[in-house]
Amino acid sequence: MTSFRRVSAILVALLVAAAGVGAAAQEIAGVAEVRSGSEIALGGKVVRLFGVEAPAPDDTCEFDQGQYRCGVVAWAELVRLADGRHLSCDVEARGEAGAVLATCYRGEQDLNEALILSGWAEARAEDGRYRADEEEARRARRGLWAERIRPPDRRQAP
Repeated sequence: MTSFRRVSAILVALLVAAAGVGAAAQEIAGVAEVRSGSEIALGGKVVRLFGVEAPAPDDTCEFDQGQYRCGVVAWAELVRLADGRHLSCDVEARGEAGAVLATCYRGEQDLNEALILSGWAEARAEDGRYRADEEEARRARRGLWAERIRPPDRRQAP
Protein backbone atom coordinates (compact mmCIF):
# COMPACT_ATOMS: atom_id res chain seq x y z
CA MET A 1 0.00 0.00 0.00
CA THR A 2 2.84 2.39 0.76
CA SER A 3 4.39 2.01 -2.69
CA PHE A 4 0.94 2.54 -4.26
CA ARG A 5 0.62 5.86 -2.39
CA ARG A 6 4.11 6.87 -3.43
CA VAL A 7 3.41 6.10 -7.10
CA SER A 8 0.06 7.91 -6.84
CA ALA A 9 1.75 10.96 -5.32
CA ILE A 10 4.35 11.00 -8.09
CA LEU A 11 1.65 10.73 -10.77
CA VAL A 12 -0.34 13.57 -9.21
CA ALA A 13 2.80 15.74 -9.05
CA LEU A 14 3.56 15.02 -12.70
CA LEU A 15 0.00 15.88 -13.75
CA VAL A 16 0.10 19.16 -11.81
CA ALA A 17 3.46 20.04 -13.36
CA ALA A 18 2.18 19.22 -16.85
CA ALA A 19 -0.92 21.36 -16.30
CA GLY A 20 1.29 24.27 -15.24
CA VAL A 21 3.43 23.98 -18.38
CA GLY A 22 0.33 24.06 -20.59
CA ALA A 23 -1.09 27.06 -18.79
CA ALA A 24 2.17 28.99 -19.14
CA ALA A 25 2.13 28.40 -22.90
CA GLN A 26 -1.30 30.06 -23.05
CA GLU A 27 -0.13 33.43 -21.70
CA ILE A 28 1.11 36.37 -23.75
CA ALA A 29 2.82 39.21 -21.92
CA GLY A 30 4.47 42.46 -22.87
CA VAL A 31 4.06 46.19 -23.27
CA ALA A 32 0.74 47.01 -24.94
CA GLU A 33 0.27 48.99 -28.12
CA VAL A 34 -3.44 49.67 -28.61
CA ARG A 35 -4.64 49.11 -32.18
CA SER A 36 -8.41 49.69 -31.76
CA GLY A 37 -11.09 49.64 -29.09
CA SER A 38 -10.75 45.88 -28.68
CA GLU A 39 -7.35 44.98 -30.13
CA ILE A 40 -3.81 45.35 -28.81
CA ALA A 41 -0.35 44.25 -29.85
CA LEU A 42 1.99 42.63 -27.32
CA GLY A 43 5.52 41.78 -28.36
CA GLY A 44 4.57 41.59 -32.03
CA LYS A 45 1.46 39.46 -31.41
CA VAL A 46 -1.99 40.92 -32.05
CA VAL A 47 -4.58 40.08 -29.39
CA ARG A 48 -8.32 40.71 -29.49
CA LEU A 49 -10.06 41.14 -26.15
CA PHE A 50 -12.16 38.06 -25.42
CA GLY A 51 -15.86 38.66 -24.78
CA VAL A 52 -15.59 42.31 -25.89
CA GLU A 53 -17.20 44.07 -28.86
CA ALA A 54 -16.06 47.68 -29.14
CA PRO A 55 -17.02 49.97 -32.01
CA ALA A 56 -14.55 49.85 -34.90
CA PRO A 57 -12.42 52.99 -35.36
CA ASP A 58 -14.62 54.19 -38.24
CA ASP A 59 -17.97 53.45 -36.49
CA THR A 60 -20.20 56.40 -35.73
CA CYS A 61 -22.83 56.81 -33.03
CA GLU A 62 -25.76 59.18 -32.92
CA PHE A 63 -25.78 61.90 -30.29
CA ASP A 64 -28.81 64.19 -30.13
CA GLN A 65 -29.20 65.20 -33.79
CA GLY A 66 -25.59 64.60 -34.83
CA GLN A 67 -23.03 61.86 -35.09
CA TYR A 68 -19.59 61.31 -33.65
CA ARG A 69 -16.89 58.68 -34.13
CA CYS A 70 -17.56 56.51 -31.10
CA GLY A 71 -15.01 53.98 -32.36
CA VAL A 72 -12.29 56.57 -31.82
CA VAL A 73 -13.59 57.23 -28.30
CA ALA A 74 -13.57 53.47 -27.53
CA TRP A 75 -10.00 53.29 -28.84
CA ALA A 76 -9.03 56.27 -26.64
CA GLU A 77 -10.52 54.54 -23.58
CA LEU A 78 -8.44 51.41 -24.19
CA VAL A 79 -5.37 53.64 -24.74
CA ARG A 80 -6.06 55.19 -21.32
CA LEU A 81 -6.34 51.76 -19.71
CA ALA A 82 -3.53 49.88 -21.42
CA ASP A 83 -1.27 51.64 -23.94
CA GLY A 84 2.41 51.53 -22.99
CA ARG A 85 1.73 49.40 -19.93
CA HIS A 86 2.89 45.90 -19.18
CA LEU A 87 0.02 43.43 -19.60
CA SER A 88 -0.42 39.71 -19.29
CA CYS A 89 -3.08 38.08 -21.43
CA ASP A 90 -4.57 34.63 -20.92
CA VAL A 91 -5.43 33.07 -24.29
CA GLU A 92 -9.07 31.96 -24.23
CA ALA A 93 -9.66 30.91 -27.84
CA ARG A 94 -8.69 31.37 -31.46
CA GLY A 95 -11.00 33.40 -33.66
CA GLU A 96 -11.33 33.84 -37.40
CA ALA A 97 -8.08 33.45 -39.34
CA GLY A 98 -6.34 32.28 -36.16
CA ALA A 99 -6.84 35.54 -34.25
CA VAL A 100 -5.85 35.26 -30.59
CA LEU A 101 -8.73 36.01 -28.22
CA ALA A 102 -7.55 36.71 -24.67
CA THR A 103 -8.43 38.16 -21.31
CA CYS A 104 -5.83 40.80 -20.52
CA TYR A 105 -4.72 42.06 -17.13
CA ARG A 106 -2.82 45.08 -15.88
CA GLY A 107 -1.72 43.67 -12.55
CA GLU A 108 -4.94 42.30 -11.06
CA GLN A 109 -7.29 44.48 -13.16
CA ASP A 110 -9.24 42.66 -15.88
CA LEU A 111 -9.02 45.15 -18.78
CA ASN A 112 -11.79 43.44 -20.76
CA GLU A 113 -14.13 44.02 -17.82
CA ALA A 114 -12.87 47.59 -17.27
CA LEU A 115 -13.56 48.52 -20.90
CA ILE A 116 -17.11 47.17 -20.72
CA LEU A 117 -17.74 48.84 -17.35
CA SER A 118 -16.62 52.17 -18.86
CA GLY A 119 -19.46 51.78 -21.34
CA TRP A 120 -17.26 51.91 -24.46
CA ALA A 121 -17.71 48.23 -25.37
CA GLU A 122 -20.44 45.61 -25.34
CA ALA A 123 -20.26 42.07 -23.99
CA ARG A 124 -20.12 39.60 -26.88
CA ALA A 125 -23.20 37.41 -27.13
CA GLU A 126 -21.31 34.10 -27.28
CA ASP A 127 -19.82 34.59 -23.83
CA GLY A 128 -21.92 35.65 -20.85
CA ARG A 129 -18.91 36.46 -18.66
CA TYR A 130 -19.26 40.25 -18.99
CA ARG A 131 -23.05 40.53 -19.41
CA ALA A 132 -23.56 41.83 -15.85
CA ASP A 133 -20.83 44.44 -16.39
CA GLU A 134 -22.55 45.67 -19.55
CA GLU A 135 -25.86 45.89 -17.68
CA GLU A 136 -24.17 47.94 -14.96
CA ALA A 137 -22.75 50.35 -17.57
CA ARG A 138 -26.19 50.61 -19.19
CA ARG A 139 -27.92 51.33 -15.86
CA ALA A 140 -25.31 53.98 -15.04
CA ARG A 141 -25.61 55.40 -18.60
CA ARG A 142 -21.87 55.34 -19.19
CA GLY A 143 -20.20 55.60 -22.59
CA LEU A 144 -22.29 54.12 -25.39
CA TRP A 145 -25.24 53.91 -23.03
CA ALA A 146 -25.37 57.64 -22.22
CA GLU A 147 -28.87 58.99 -22.35
CA ARG A 148 -28.64 60.64 -25.75
CA ILE A 149 -26.18 58.32 -27.53
CA ARG A 150 -27.24 55.53 -29.87
CA PRO A 151 -24.48 52.98 -30.53
CA PRO A 152 -24.09 51.53 -34.02
CA ASP A 153 -26.48 48.72 -34.87
CA ARG A 154 -24.40 45.56 -35.25
CA ARG A 155 -27.25 43.32 -36.42
CA GLN A 156 -26.92 41.99 -39.94
CA ALA A 157 -29.52 43.14 -42.43
CA PRO A 158 -31.65 40.27 -43.82
